[in-house]
Parts: sequence; C-alpha cells; structure tokens
Amino acid sequence: MIKFYEIKNFIPQKSADLYIYGEIVTDDIDWWTGEKDTNLVGLQNFKEELDNLGEISDLNIYLNTPGGEVFVASTMCSMLQRLKDNGTKIHTFVDGLCASAGTFLLMMGNDINMYQNSMIMIHKPVLNCHGNALELQKCIDLLNTIESSTMIPLYMKKALKSEEEIKEKIDSESWMGSTEASIYFDINVLEDENKAVACVDKNIFKNYKHVPSNLRNLLNKTTETIEHNKVDYSLFEERLKKI
Repeated sequence: MIKFYEIKNFIPQKSADLYIYGEIVTDDIDWWTGEKDTNLVGLQNFKEELDNLGEISDLNIYLNTPGGEVFVASTMCSMLQRLKDNGTKIHTFVDGLCASAGTFLLMMGNDINMYQNSMIMIHKPVLNCHGNALELQKCIDLLNTIESSTMIPLYMKKALKSEEEIKEKIDSESWMGSTEASIYFDINVLEDENKAVACVDKNIFKNYKHVPSNLRNLLNKTTETIEHNKVDYSLFEERLKKI
C-alpha cells in the first residue's frame, strides 16, 4: 500500500518520529481528481500505528507535503490531539514545503519549527463542484464551514496576529518563507537549512494560483526528468516483429 506517512525511530515510552511526505490522501475518493485508488493507505491504518505507540513523551512530526484532502488532515489532527491529551508533546518541523491541508498538521505542534529554506502556504479551501445553483450553494456552504470551523480555529491557536489578518493571508493564497511565517505564527526559525527538496505535485499545484517561480521550476524539472526517463518500446517492438 502507498503511504504518505511513515513512523520511524520508535523508542517505547519515550519518543517516535512521524514523517508526512507527499500528498495527504486515503483510499477514499481523491479530493482533487474525484477518482478512487484502492492502493492508497486508509486512515484506519494511521490510527492503528498511532495507537501502537502507546504512551510516549514526545512525537516529532516532519512535514514535506503539497497538501491534500482537508477531511483526512483534520481527522489526523483529532487523533493527534488525543495523543496530546494523554500527555505526549508534539514537535512539528517543515522539512521542505508544508502547504494547504498539511498546515493543519503543522499547527498541532506544541512547538512549530521551520528551517531557513522551508516554506508554508495557506489558502481558502477548494472543492471540485458541478451542478445547478442549489448544488453549487451547498459546496459554497461546505467550504465556508471548513474555513470557519476547521482552518481558522487551528491557525488561531498559533497565530500572532488578529483573526482578520490571518484571514487576509488565507484569502490571498500566501506562500511564506520561515521569516515571514514567524511574523504571523508562533514558529521557531532554525538557524540551519534542511537539504530536503520541497515536495511538489502537478495535480495539486494546478489548483494554486500563486505558486512561487522556484517551485514551478522544480515541478517542471521533475516532469522533464520523468519524461526523459520513459522507455520508448516502439523500436524494440518493431524488432520483435521481425524475429
């Protein structure tokens, strides 16, 4: 099964590391494409692995994600909150990029840490909607509920600015480096840099309007590499026909 997370370095009754790398999705209908992929891991798997940690004093969460499904991320936040309620301290780190729904998980940290070259992005929630005016209004109402009931409460727990100022950053799809992010949220800016390459995903990035040029270039470079590495079997097939 394809997993967007991995738990490593587990020391019973002490600590564990949780790496969340890649698009946050489950085996449900994909948030962006509307397609179902049964090869993806489900939230039940995540819950079981989290439960298996038992009582630990510290959980380090390392994030490098372009975002993903809002309800998956918010459900994971609920699970992590129960862990905190049982006495576990959570420390979150942005290894490369933490965007969109990934920032929900970032805000779960008792302390939030970003490297000099890390980046976060917050924006208004997005849904793929179609239908008549009544059906579209339901989508609008749902999006407003997600923002007011899920996003804003999570962000305001760590906000250093007013709710109005945070909403302005959400409205404008804000990409922030560690220095700017620390102005708006209670974030520790680490002196060193992290070598992790920001996680980019063309299926998600196409939904964003203000992707920084350096990330667009990284995405284009990644796409070009994939295209370059594709094997052209046409000549091989032609030779087989002659045998």
